[in-house]
Amino acid sequence: MPASADPDILNRRGERRQVTAIFVDVVGFSDFASTADAEDLQDWLDGFYGSTGRIVDAGGGEITEFLGDGIVAVFGLTRAEELAARKAVEAALAIARLPCFTFPDGRSVALRAGVATGEVATRMRSAKGTDGPLPRMTGMVTTLAQRLQSAAAPGEVLIAAETHELLRGALPARARPDTVLKGFGPMTVYCVDAGQQTAGGMPGEDLREQPFIGRTQERDRIRDATDRPCLLVGPAGIGKSALAGTFLTGDQPCAVFQADALEGGAGHVPFRRWLRSLFGGAQPDFGQLRATFSQLDDDAVLGLALMLNLPQGNALLARFASGALRDRIEGALSQAVRARNPCGILLFEDLHWLDSASFGVLRRLLRDIQGGPWRVLMTSRETSLIDRHLSDLSLETIRLDAFDADESRAYLDAVRPDGLSPATRDDVIRHAGGVPLFLEQLIRHAAQHNPAAGELPATLSDLLTERIDNAGPARFALLQASVLGRGFSQRLLQALAAPADDIPQLLAMAHRADILRPAGPDRWVFSHALLQRAAYRMLLRGTRIALHARVAELLQGTCADLTEAGPAMLANHQSRAQLHLPAARSYLAASQQALLRGAFSEAQDHAQSALRMCAGVAVGQPARADLEIAAYTALGSTLMQSQGYAAAPVRRAFDQVMRLASDQVAPGHENGAALFGSYAHAIIAGDRAGADHLGQLLHRTADAAEAQLRPDRVEIRLAAEAASNCGRFYSGEFSEQFDHIARIRALYDLERHAPMIAQYGMDIFAAAQMFEVPARVFCGETDSLTALLAETDAHQQALNIPVMQPYALIWGSVPLHAAGRVDEALARLQRGMAIAAEQGAEFWGLIGQCWLHVIQPTSSDSVSGREAFDGAIRSLRAIGALIGLPYFQTHYAAALARAGELTQAFDLSAAAVEEGRQSRLWCWQAETMRLHAAIALRLGRIEVAHRHLQDAVALADRQGARLWQLRAALDLADLPQDDGSAMAVARSYFATDSHLPEIRGARIALAG
Repeated sequence: MPASADPDILNRRGERRQVTAIFVDVVGFSDFASTADAEDLQDWLDGFYGSTGRIVDAGGGEITEFLGDGIVAVFGLTRAEELAARKAVEAALAIARLPCFTFPDGRSVALRAGVATGEVATRMRSAKGTDGPLPRMTGMVTTLAQRLQSAAAPGEVLIAAETHELLRGALPARARPDTVLKGFGPMTVYCVDAGQQTAGGMPGEDLREQPFIGRTQERDRIRDATDRPCLLVGPAGIGKSALAGTFLTGDQPCAVFQADALEGGAGHVPFRRWLRSLFGGAQPDFGQLRATFSQLDDDAVLGLALMLNLPQGNALLARFASGALRDRIEGALSQAVRARNPCGILLFEDLHWLDSASFGVLRRLLRDIQGGPWRVLMTSRETSLIDRHLSDLSLETIRLDAFDADESRAYLDAVRPDGLSPATRDDVIRHAGGVPLFLEQLIRHAAQHNPAAGELPATLSDLLTERIDNAGPARFALLQASVLGRGFSQRLLQALAAPADDIPQLLAMAHRADILRPAGPDRWVFSHALLQRAAYRMLLRGTRIALHARVAELLQGTCADLTEAGPAMLANHQSRAQLHLPAARSYLAASQQALLRGAFSEAQDHAQSALRMCAGVAVGQPARADLEIAAYTALGSTLMQSQGYAAAPVRRAFDQVMRLASDQVAPGHENGAALFGSYAHAIIAGDRAGADHLGQLLHRTADAAEAQLRPDRVEIRLAAEAASNCGRFYSGEFSEQFDHIARIRALYDLERHAPMIAQYGMDIFAAAQMFEVPARVFCGETDSLTALLAETDAHQQALNIPVMQPYALIWGSVPLHAAGRVDEALARLQRGMAIAAEQGAEFWGLIGQCWLHVIQPTSSDSVSGREAFDGAIRSLRAIGALIGLPYFQTHYAAALARAGELTQAFDLSAAAVEEGRQSRLWCWQAETMRLHAAIALRLGRIEVAHRHLQDAVALADRQGARLWQLRAALDLADLPQDDGSAMAVARSYFATDSHLPEIRGARIALAG
């Protein structure tokens, strides 16, 4: 039975609690007991136990062990209490100073005590084992208390540092640093004496809708900062929200954007919540969204739809690359906020929990509204994230300090002007330490209890736990709700707490106790974040694991349709349930979602979380290796978007992919996309050895899948053939490439295989087409060019994926140029570059710029033109896109030669030839050598030119690259030592009526 299906599991299994333990020892007891009569010893112990028991009971503790020479007492074991630590120390002092306490023989009795605070695991009183009752609690706190009493002198009470901190100065204590305790090492302990009580301070949480006191200077600074956003910074509970709330008056519009620590893994959380708040907290449909934002253009509305996971928003995924998509989303949200709030206050709460994608929106919004009729207020506990994301913006940063005693008294007057004694008020002020939230919580507790009984809480965490303990029948529902997060779905809680049919009544009860508040249809939220944390902290680890596992089941079953359900939320519960493999898969899905939204930081975080989950799986399990490959691929793909192809983290990620895939005897078919992504990285980076290795792994994976007759065998085979097609093209092995193209054509079906685009990042057949067209032209099949380009364009139209258009147009200009159709090539190239710029596809923009200088050499005839060409080449090299650089660099060298810089041109082109030779990616190597030979000729280095042209002819002949062969042979025929035979052979491969410019040149040469 799942843990959550057992209504009594929380009660039966026990809980985690913070307790304070006392260990009291009777000094010299052994000497007395060794000579005492047994009956006298029993009577004396009864008196000792009775006296100490009454003291402990009076303080609200309980004695858990009666020792022969002392007692162990615990405070806060069955019921949380804020003053547990203080009451424990006062009880220890009272016991140590018991008056007129002597042994029966008249000797004085000396007592000593140790007091320690810590977390324990508790059991219910009825829990029994085979050998009798089990301990009520388990933890090191009693051991530490025992070690402390051992270090105490007779009559002393020594307390641990944690206990001393909880006293908050209520009892004076002298520090004893470097006290050595057996098993704990040296530490600072404190010797306590009864004395004057003093006040202290502690952290808190945000105040909402509470009386506002003081902060005059801070409010003036906000009023004066009319030209810049204001950031309110301070510890939790210091009153940041209350201060901001004084500006949220009813006479001007406002919008609140609340970040949430429990949903930090998701992107754009505050903005999605704000959008839904416009519809009463419910999920709108697309029609409602369009009607609400009728003043926005279509793309902006689609961006909002994408944020709300409406299917219509997916249209943007196909139209824009990641960077452009992110810009569209940020712009859409900025427009939406300004449209709904043409003026007034924009409040961004808890920026320390804000996700990176939301910081991007905030940056965009702050720039868009600069100088407009808006006042922006922001709150945060710390500034590290603000410094990282908003450091270039001008902010008015205002730090809040604790109240002084007069402000605290004024606050209490406003909260509860009567009904409290001066002593109670002073006690509240002393324990609150000037933190507004503590004042409010403590005064609420005092109003519900008898202040004279000394029950005022001393720490906020225990106070909140006490409120949960006092929730009555709603208590266990609150504990289970805490597993869902601060905000949760009532429907999900009901499914988790089944068969608790009274959940609605229990939630209403918790609402009346101000522990929960409604947050929209089917939505509840803990009224304070620390309330949720305190409830969650009470659960034993095993109980948490069981509950998270049940939530994960529900999110994949009966509750899968909930608005908040998604891979990120599912992964969170699976990871907390220690379901490592499922969590890794869910984190990968969340990473892919974030990447499509352009939320690169979230995508990276999710991929790294997937890797952490993989680390929890036993080494050697095939599933672990498969998921690690996918996770490293996702991480590498994300880092390429943000850091470039050549960044060290990108290389390390794909190196891990290669290492893991190499170790697999029989790679899993699900590795197809991962291996293909790694292959693409290796090819683009000019790493033929790595690419060849990954290509072999892809074919092995396809072989294994087909041997098992897997239904997806064609998909993985397509990926393997596509990799081979790409590799053979760049290697200049065109004949083998055409064999792979033929196999791809036989396997591919548009309707069946179009879904691969989302997984592989491209359409396999489209990629094959784009490599086939230039290869056919290089091999002299120019007559097929028009038909092949028409087929390519028709397929692109059928796919209707705009993000592939720059690829198709820019790459399609290459064979047009090679075939001498320069005007068509230039027009196609310029259309591709324009679309790449619109989509933010920077890589294709750089590639297009390089091809522009190749197709239109006059672009490099000016100094600025050459600088632009050189800059594009350097940028490609910087991001690790090395695949075509030798060819581009030789064209740049040719431009330098035309400008008269022959020596530099020769050195550059020679280096390019060598770089191409070493890479063994020889698609353009014959052309690279031919261009280098031309520069050598201009320098008068005829032998160098002759040798390179001969090598170019020979290489092109082996490749079947008849166009490259003809060009090199024509140049070779111009040299005096050539006999023309190479040109005659090259010419024979072409029809006599060919319209290639090179054929016309060959006719002239042969006639001469």
